[in-house]
Amino acid sequence: MAKTQVREILRSDDTKKEKFDYLWEYYKWHVVSIIAAIFFVIYIIFQILNQPQISFHIGVLGPETTAEQNAEMSSDLKALLDPEDEQGDMLVTVTAEGQLAERFFAQLTAAEYDIILMTEVGFSQFADNQSMQGIDLTGIDEEDLFYAEGSQDVIGISSNAIPFFEPYAFTDNMVVMIPQNGRHREQTIQFFDAQGIEVKE
Repeated sequence: MAKTQVREILRSDDTKKEKFDYLWEYYKWHVVSIIAAIFFVIYIIFQILNQPQISFHIGVLGPETTAEQNAEMSSDLKALLDPEDEQGDMLVTVTAEGQLAERFFAQLTAAEYDIILMTEVGFSQFADNQSMQGIDLTGIDEEDLFYAEGSQDVIGISSNAIPFFEPYAFTDNMVVMIPQNGRHREQTIQFFDAQGIEVKE
């Protein structure tokens, strides 16, 4: 029906301006909707293409830190794991304990972290061998190991036993863990390797 109507308008003896005005009056919202949809698709594609490529991400649930401290630690992580600067971003995200903890656990659930740190209190409340990777390793003293409750599975290491964290006071006496859903296993092993800790596959 609409096609017939358009055909009749185009075949009529009206001037081009009258034809255009008539068609615009009846179809302007269709045209505007199509253009808006095209721009929306272009915007989504642009956002996806411009997302930073994350190659390794350490998440810390602990005391408040400054943006400078986070940036410095991220920079040190990049220098440690990617000295040739060929991979994507290496991030350290520090989330203050309290109300913001929900964001930390949402990111943990979304598999955004490759290594996480939290206090011993947090470890006792939240860590288990269902969500954290069992760690079979050498090079760490027994007193620096943390076990899953009721098992002999090592799922945590004292941050004080890892040289990378020494310069950062806010990481003192925390527990380092590997989430089960971590995406960058190779870089995780590389990180521990650089600390003189062998993580067995």
